[in-house]
Order: sequence, then structure tokens, then C-alpha cells
Amino acid sequence: MERWTYLIIAGPDGGPAQVRVFLRAGDDEARWPSAQLTVDGREVPVDDVAQDYEAPEWKVAQILEAAGGQAAVDRVKDRLRAAARV
Repeated sequence: MERWTYLIIAGPDGGPAQVRVFLRAGDDEARWPSAQLTVDGREVPVDDVAQDYEAPEWKVAQILEAAGGQAAVDRVKDRLRAAARV
């Protein structure tokens, strides 16, 4: 069973600015595949900026609507799954 974590990072206006995604694979958190995206779908380096809240996948799809919604979420998940297999 896959376990995903979606962390929302707020922008200066308090609204969602970025989403940090983790595939919780294995016991070592430092090795979990991860990605970070802006709300328009651009990948940016994963940083350690404090998150505002954890969100369910459906909410992340809403936040990433401008980038394709659920399709954008699925693309990131596919890439992180591939990284976990390496």
C-alpha cells in the first residue's frame, strides 16, 4: 500500500503557494522520494520551509487546478514511484 503525504506551503498572502509531496517508502524518512511544486505546476527544489498544513490528495488536485488538477498530481506520483524503485 502506498502512503503519500501532501504538505501545503502558504505564500505571503496566506493562500497556497507550493505543495510538497512525499512517497513514504520505507522506514528512513530521509530516503523518501519527494517533490515540490508551485501552484502552477512548476517543480522547484525541495526545501525545508515550514508547511502550513497537510492536505488530502483531492485538495491538492484542487490547488493544482491551473496545472491540470488530478493529472498533475498523477504525474508527480508516477515520477516518485519510479524514484522509489531505483
